[in-house]
Amino acid sequence: MFRVCPHCDFEWHQEDGDSCPACSMDPEDESKSARSSERYSGGAFGSGPNPGHIQGLYKALGLLALVFLLYVLFGGN
Repeated sequence: MFRVCPHCDFEWHQEDGDSCPACSMDPEDESKSARSSERYSGGAFGSGPNPGHIQGLYKALGLLALVFLLYVLFGGN
C-alpha cells in the first residue's frame, strides 16, 4: 500500500509510482493525485474559471441554512 524510500525515508502510495517522488525529479513520473488536482479549475470556493457544480452546492447549502435559521427563530418551540 505505501512504499518507503531507502535513501531519504520518504513515504508515498504505491499507485503514485515505483520510484521515490522526492529523490527522482523525473517530470514523467508524476503522481496520479497531482494529475487529478491539475484538471480541476473550479477554484477553492467556486471562484475559478470553471466553477462547475460547486456554486450550486453552496447556494443549496445557504438556502438550507436560511430555512433552518428561520424555523428556529420563528417556528420552533
